[in-house]
Amino acid sequence: MRTRVRAAASAAALALVLVACGGDEAAGPLTVCSDIPYPPFEFEDPDAALGYSGFDIELIAAIGEELGREVEIVVTGFDALTSGTAMAAGTCELAISAMTITAERDEQIDFSDPYYEADQSLLVPNGSMISSLADLVDGVVVGVQTGTTGELYANENVPGAEIRAFEGGGDLLTALAAGQVDAVIQDLPVNVEEAAKGATTVVETYPTGEFYGIAFEEGSDLVGPVNEALAAVRADGTYDALFQKYFPTGG
Repeated sequence: MRTRVRAAASAAALALVLVACGGDEAAGPLTVCSDIPYPPFEFEDPDAALGYSGFDIELIAAIGEELGREVEIVVTGFDALTSGTAMAAGTCELAISAMTITAERDEQIDFSDPYYEADQSLLVPNGSMISSLADLVDGVVVGVQTGTTGELYANENVPGAEIRAFEGGGDLLTALAAGQVDAVIQDLPVNVEEAAKGATTVVETYPTGEFYGIAFEEGSDLVGPVNEALAAVRADGTYDALFQKYFPTGG
């Protein structure tokens, strides 16, 4: 997806210092991996400068601006982000993809400060007899996305239904529309976005105390500068404006 800059994190940090000090060398684009689509956090948008829009995309673009670097988006599978292999291979310098900070993931990657709190939820087609976790019994098929906290929540809490995992969030919702699964468990904002289209309903919400973070290769020198830039876009009102844009009812 467009040109990929495969700079090591230390080189990227050095370039940032040179720019800050008025050096002649200009930092290259900040390459950012993301698993797309996952609206309202990331989705294709041919009219946008980056080719993509969403809360995550606009937030990382604002962070890049604060760092003095343009952003380029690299579409990458979610597992490669949570495992850190995408960053370790030089596919990108960091990743933003509605990724929950967990102790298990923190053993393989570094995270920024939290930037979004999310709960899990249950989405069903309109007219479904399913109204709660208690209805997810033998004979029911529940869809989840591979490697997500939604999958983990389903494995720990669904009483007896078959849990069917899909590689991408788009595949998951397509399966629900096609009747391949009877319900979907995933992050509340994503299910709310889908329900707004009119064919599905969020019937239950599960507070889980999850927080999203931006991901880096372990030991990346970018963690500190990105945290400072995140704090700056919070302080100047940019974060609040994006939050209101994408979550007008409070997320």
